[in-house]
Amino acid sequence: MALVCSAVVLYVGVLSDLYPGVTDRDPADATLERVWNGAGSDGVYHENRDRRDLHDGVRSPEGYTTVVAVTTVTDDGREITVDSVLVDPSNDVRYDGSDVDRPDRTATASRSIGVQLDRDPAGEVRGGTLHVEVWRE
Repeated sequence: MALVCSAVVLYVGVLSDLYPGVTDRDPADATLERVWNGAGSDGVYHENRDRRDLHDGVRSPEGYTTVVAVTTVTDDGREITVDSVLVDPSNDVRYDGSDVDRPDRTATASRSIGVQLDRDPAGEVRGGTLHVEVWRE
């Protein structure tokens, strides 16, 4: 009996990852976790090389728009967006989602990530932020 219960719990957990819109879990948190697993799999976001990983992890609930961005701070103290991507409700992908109007009710989630800029020497990693915004159209 315990084996059957464990199997059911595992199955429900898998379904909640596949269909995030059917749980009470915050879509921004769920999306951040999936994107982190792809883009931050080695703990470092590599500029341009990991760009596709920003949207490969995005599976928004139907009718939602998602923006994912990676930011860091330059040597002179300016915050820059290293990469960003917008995934619209039809799952079309557009790089640079910074100019999109966001509604007042936007779910957000962020976490730290190491960033390797193309212009930096190999192995030099800066502190950065992986940021996700999700909203219903």
